[in-house]
Amino acid sequence: MMKNQLLMSLGLFLALNVVSLSAVANEFNMTETMKKMGFEFREADQAESVEVMQVAVTNLSELVEQAINADHPQEKSELYNEGFNKLTVAIDTVETYLAKGDLDQAKKELREVDDLRVEYHRKRNPSIWSKIFG
Repeated sequence: MMKNQLLMSLGLFLALNVVSLSAVANEFNMTETMKKMGFEFREADQAESVEVMQVAVTNLSELVEQAINADHPQEKSELYNEGFNKLTVAIDTVETYLAKGDLDQAKKELREVDDLRVEYHRKRNPSIWSKIFG
């Protein structure tokens, strides 16, 4: 009887650990996604053909979509959504120029993506000086 209870307890313990480990494995990692977004941005920026830039911009767009669908800290959710929505519009503009075969204009529009990155990173992590002096 005691042996059965011990085995059942052990089985329940193992089952709960498997469930909790799979939940952790499926957890979205914003830091990793941001690193991948930076990589795809650099690939797009350095592209020498429309086709190469399209691949990087498509990958970047998919990463932004993943970030949009992720859970965000409630206190920063509005800021994240605002930034990701603006980023989506900027990427759509880049994709429009790429579809027209205009690599130069697509690269100019890609600067807006970088400007948004700088702006929203600053808003997300304001410096101590901006907190003090507004």
